[in-house]
Amino acid sequence: MNKPTVILAQVYKTYRSGSDDLRVLRNVSLTAHEGESIAVVGASGCGKSTLLNLIGGLDQADSGKISACGFEVSKLNEKELTAYRSGGVGFMFQFHYLLKDFTALENVMLPMLMTGSGQRKAADEARLLLDKVRVADRADHFPSQLSGGERQRVALARALINDPQLILADEPTGNLDEDHKALIADLLFSLTAESGKTLFLVTHATDLASGADSIMRLSEGQLIPV
Repeated sequence: MNKPTVILAQVYKTYRSGSDDLRVLRNVSLTAHEGESIAVVGASGCGKSTLLNLIGGLDQADSGKISACGFEVSKLNEKELTAYRSGGVGFMFQFHYLLKDFTALENVMLPMLMTGSGQRKAADEARLLLDKVRVADRADHFPSQLSGGERQRVALARALINDPQLILADEPTGNLDEDHKALIADLLFSLTAESGKTLFLVTHATDLASGADSIMRLSEGQLIPV
């Protein structure tokens, strides 16, 4: 069996709302291996995005252990978290979060430039990825000049630019029409599989989840195999 990329062990997370405590994750344990795709489904507000944010180091668990890409995420300081997020993880969200004053090419290049790569190398790699996600002809266009599906494909290329071990995708097809949903799903699964990356996605879309190697349901704070 391939080595683990993500290990969650007895993870708890509670949010305080006024005088109430909202426990969104309760004793969550899971292992995702190299090259594996896992989809987490569940009702809106059940904690799916919270789980993804904990793995990505964007939020902190109350207790438990989270390890990913060789890092014990739950123990990293801010500098170490930045290194982990920029090198080990590629993020893809429901909203593309492309910078409006940068072209598609520049948006994809940016994470690579931030790790110290040169302009030419970053541009070459970005063009290759834009070609893989089928928007090479839109490289010099700004986000406002792209369709929703094109923007999301650029976001996928950006998530892949630093060759991360782990891709975290939060409702990546949530804002798209049916045709673009199918295209993004196909690209997401095929590009991560061919490069041996671990894909961890959360979605309410059962058709998207069905493409994963395994499906888990998050209910009442716990993960249940589907």
